[in-house]
Amino acid sequence: MISCRDLVEATSRLRERGLVVVEAFSVVLAVLAESVGRVALSKMLGLTERTVRRVATLLKSGELSWLHDLLREVVTTTITAPWLTCQPVLYTGLSSELLEAVSRRVVLLRDFIVISSGEPSKLEVLGVLKNSELVFPGLVEEWAEPYLRLRGVLPSTSGLLVCWRNYKRFLDDSVLLYSLARLCESESSVE
Repeated sequence: MISCRDLVEATSRLRERGLVVVEAFSVVLAVLAESVGRVALSKMLGLTERTVRRVATLLKSGELSWLHDLLREVVTTTITAPWLTCQPVLYTGLSSELLEAVSRRVVLLRDFIVISSGEPSKLEVLGVLKNSELVFPGLVEEWAEPYLRLRGVLPSTSGLLVCWRNYKRFLDDSVLLYSLARLCESESSVE
């Protein structure tokens, strides 16, 4: 399970190496899921070949093996929901502490996602799945109704449900993880 501490530490270590966090996360997530070369990864992610080469080289040398091991904890499941205008994606492998932070400060997480993606309309809604109970913090009940229908297709688990507009696999997953790290940093600065 990935915790707040794990994400904050990972972003700090990547910044110390001079890497852009979202780019590094994207390359590592793509490498975990796909068996393609650097050029194909570059095209898939929309990143420069130089960026992909740098992260891939660090990964291959073992210098980023810790990040590979960390991101392997996150399980991403794309949910089919033709009645929605967005793409629901369920992220599991997140600690209960992290899910609680999202529940408390969902608006701030949404802001971090918008800022990190550079797209004001990037996501439609954020939900928290706790022991198979789906809630949409801060969303009026009548507006949550179409999203609550997802309960019937979700596995019996805990995680974060993001309904993305124009979902870009790996890149948006990385934006979410980086935004969660920023949320965790803000949580620790409040305490």
